[in-house]
Amino acid sequence: MKCVVVDTNVLISFLTDRNAAQQSEAAALFEQAAQGGTELILHQMVISEMVYVLANLYKVETTEIAGMIDDLLCSPGVRPIDDIVWSSVLSLWPGDFRDFADAALAAVMLEGHFDAVATFDQAFLRQLRRIGLTSWQSDS
Repeated sequence: MKCVVVDTNVLISFLTDRNAAQQSEAAALFEQAAQGGTELILHQMVISEMVYVLANLYKVETTEIAGMIDDLLCSPGVRPIDDIVWSSVLSLWPGDFRDFADAALAAVMLEGHFDAVATFDQAFLRQLRRIGLTSWQSDS
């Protein structure tokens, strides 16, 4: 089974109508997980970023966000994780990755021996490729 680390922007696209094409891609990823073909890795940092974006940019009520988190965590094929190897993050940031959260997700992927990262962030995709890591979109 393929294990995919999910970036915040994929969750935001899945949960909002900000971009129909991205929402469709994100829904396909969650459908793969529901069918047992993919395990989606949700790091606590991504969930925290999702809460911030939904509350502050999209003005979603916190009770609604709490329900979204509960639904995500109860979804088939979704595994929340909290662990992070800080030495791995710091080996990637600020050198290979300009964005701290991107470096953290890349470190999670490397340390967890996961197969890919799902993201819509083009700069993050380029940085992943530059160090030889795989994105979900390039495999779909």
